[in-house]
Amino acid sequence: MQQNAVPSDLDTNAAKGAAFPTTTYTYFDLGPGPNGKDAYGYGESPNAQAGAYFDHTISCGKACSAKVYYPLAWSGPSSSPVVLLPQNYVEGWAYGAGGSLIVGTLITNDGGYFGFPHAALWQGSSHTFTDLNPSGSCGSCSPGSNAYDTDGTYIAGYSGSPQHAFLWKLGQLNAPVDLNPAGYSNSEAYVVRGTTQAGWAFSSTTNSYHAVLWHGTAASVVDLTPSTTSSAEATGLGSKSQVGCGTLVGMSVTHALLWHGTAASMKDLQPSGFTDSCARAAHGNVQVGYGHFTANSLHALLWKGSAKTAVDLQQYLPNTFTSSEAYAIDPAGDILGSAYSTTTATWHAVIWHP
Repeated sequence: MQQNAVPSDLDTNAAKGAAFPTTTYTYFDLGPGPNGKDAYGYGESPNAQAGAYFDHTISCGKACSAKVYYPLAWSGPSSSPVVLLPQNYVEGWAYGAGGSLIVGTLITNDGGYFGFPHAALWQGSSHTFTDLNPSGSCGSCSPGSNAYDTDGTYIAGYSGSPQHAFLWKLGQLNAPVDLNPAGYSNSEAYVVRGTTQAGWAFSSTTNSYHAVLWHGTAASVVDLTPSTTSSAEATGLGSKSQVGCGTLVGMSVTHALLWHGTAASMKDLQPSGFTDSCARAAHGNVQVGYGHFTANSLHALLWKGSAKTAVDLQQYLPNTFTSSEAYAIDPAGDILGSAYSTTTATWHAVIWHP
C-alpha cells in the first residue's frame, strides 16, 4: 500500500477553484498491468475492480501500429491483477462490476483477424465467462455488442447495427430488452441500477446526442438534454440523480453535468480553473469524474452536487503522479480510476479510500 493523506504542492489548485474536502483520502496503487504497461480502472463493486491494460502493439500496415488491450480484474487494494481474456478472443476491456459480476467487451478472433465486439460477462471469484452477444459467440458474428455496466442482476450496453441500447438480466441472458426509443436512430446504455438505466440516444431531428434515462423499456425514455445543450450523455446513476457530460450551446468543450430526472433540472458541474470536465459515476450525493486543469494535466474530481463543491482528488497522490481520472465509486465511497506515474512512465489503476 502507498498512501498520502496530506495535500502536497497541489494546494494552489484549491486556490484556483477546487475546494478542499471535509473527507481526506488515502490512495492505494493497484499498479500497472501484469506486463508493467498502462493499466486503467473503470468499474467497481465492494468486492471487485474491473479495468484493462495495454498488452502489446501490432502492425497495421506501413507506418501504422495499434495498441492491443486485455481485460483485468482486481479484488481489493492488496490483490494482484487477473487477466480475463478467454481463448478465441484477441482483445478486450472490463468496464463494470456489480455484486459477483464483471462485464465488458471482447473482440473475437475471426479466422486469425480481429473480428467483432461482443458483450462479455464474468461471474464469481473464478470469473466464469459468458459471451452475451445476441447473434452468438462465433468469430464472424456481426454486428456485435458491448456491455458497460452491471448492478449484479442487470447489465447495460448495446447491440445491433445501427446500435441500440440493450438491457440484459441474469437468468434471462438470451432475451435482452431493446431500449432504443422511438424517434432516435441509435443509442447506448452506459449504466444500470435496478430498474433504472442511463446513456445516450441520437436524435435525427436535432442531429445530436441526447442524454437519456430509461426505466426498463424503450417507451419509458426521458430526454435529459435541454435546449441550452447541444449534445450530452449520461454515464452514472446516483440514488436520485444522473451524471455525465455535454457541450453547452456556444461552447466547444464538455462540462460535467448533473440531473435529477428531468432536462430542466440539469446543473453544470464545471469547476473553476478547469478547461473541461466530465462526471462518470455517482453514489448518494457524491459524483466523481475528471477534468483538464491544464492542457496536458488531467485531474480526478469529486463533487457534492454543485460546481463550487469540486474537490481535486490529485492532491491525495504523490508528486510522482502527474495526471489522474476517476471512473467509479462504490457504496463505501471508494473511488476507482487511474493515475500516470512518472516513476514507471505508465498509467496505474488506483483507488482513493475515504
